[in-house]
Order: sequence, then structure tokens, then C-alpha cells
Amino acid sequence: MTHAWRIEYQSASPYADQPPDDEVHFVGEAEFLRGAAQSLANAGAGDPPDGPGESIDDEIRALKAYIAKSDLWLDAQQVCLTLQAAPMKGGKEHQVAFLPGMERVMKVADVRKLATESIFDYLSDLLLSNHYFDDDIRLAGAFEAEGRLFIVITQPYINGIHPEWTELRSGLARHQLRDPAPRSLGGNFIFDDELLGEVDVFDLHPNNVIMDATGWLNPIDAHFYFHDKQTRMTALGTLGLLTNPAPPS
Repeated sequence: MTHAWRIEYQSASPYADQPPDDEVHFVGEAEFLRGAAQSLANAGAGDPPDGPGESIDDEIRALKAYIAKSDLWLDAQQVCLTLQAAPMKGGKEHQVAFLPGMERVMKVADVRKLATESIFDYLSDLLLSNHYFDDDIRLAGAFEAEGRLFIVITQPYINGIHPEWTELRSGLARHQLRDPAPRSLGGNFIFDDELLGEVDVFDLHPNNVIMDATGWLNPIDAHFYFHDKQTRMTALGTLGLLTNPAPPS
């Protein structure tokens, strides 16, 4: 499916003079991201029916099992050194660094401090960003530090600026995203999908959108709203991004 969006690789990085690291390449693969999200689709399904329901602990167990099976454990010290080598401004969720020689950025997130309601929501939001915004977000792996689990993702570096609200709204409107409450400055937008109908995307405030040299707006940290997990799973299945798991027996 072709979308009006695109993410372009840019070359004028302020970190371009950083020497590449020939030993560690935190790039990852798109299929690892899909596999990680799928591994969480039924997390906690085997728990007793009268139990508390799926929890982040269930998700962490499922994700750690997937990371081990896929050989995606990363060295915590090497990740920290990479963050220190060419740091970039991050948000509430991520520590961010430029990856020398790759024209990509690395983002590191503590899974217990994600802005989404679940790790599954976080990972599937990344899949949806790849799908709708033609981004290239990949799962590089995970590591543990001080008893906590951290996810490492990468995505293309985009050379540009963060637009002001006026530019942001007009730019997104050109790409069929409409703001239902323009006075709110909430970063919530709606667009129409031929398969799902109306889709809600939020957190598109100026810090999460980059305007490149052509004036094109590139969302870099979008989140998508669904009423509940089953609705999200149905949407992901309709789009061919994940398989909707069978309910537990």
C-alpha cells in the first residue's frame, strides 16, 4: 500500500564527523519489531481466568523470552557508551544518540516508563508509524540494567527543524490529517484509512515532527488511539501487520 508520507535519509548531520564504530551496529531489523509486538499479543493469556489480568510483568516475561529466542540481547555498557558518544535531545520516553556512519538515531527506553498504556501499545505504534508514515523504525534489541529492561530501537536521522504550530497544522493538513480541536495544542489529529475508516493519531506536537529542507513534515514519535487492545489487534490484523491471536482456551 502506497502512502502520501515518506521519510528521507538526510546527510547533513551535525554528528557526521563522529568516527563509525566497526564493532557494534545498533541497526536491527524491521521483522524483529514485528516479532516482538506479536510476542506480546497474548501475554498473560495462560494466567487463571479469575486473576488480575494481563500486567506489565506478563509483557516483560514474554518480551524477554522473545529477545532471548531471537538473540537480541545487547551489552548494556556498549549501549551506554554509544549514548554518550553522540547524544541528541530526547523526550520523556527516550534517551537518544546519533549512530555514526549509519545516518540513523538510536532510542533507548525503560519499558516501565513508556508513555503508552502497555509495551504492546508502544511496539505496535512503531509498526503503525512504519506503515502510515513510511518510516523505517527497527528493533535493535534489549538489555537489562539494575534489574530493569530497556528496549533499543533505531530510525532514520532526518535533518531539519521542529515546526511551529501554524506550520505543523498546515503541513499535516496537506497530507490529509485534520485537527479536531485546533485550539487545544494537544497534537491530536485524525485521518481516513481505506481499510479502517477514521484513525486517531496523537502526540504530533512540534517536538515530535521534523520539517526537512523541502518543507515536508516527518512525524518521528507518533502514537495511535484505539478503544481497547482487541480493537487495536483487529486493526493491526486488517492492515496485515500482526496476526490476531486466538483467545486462550
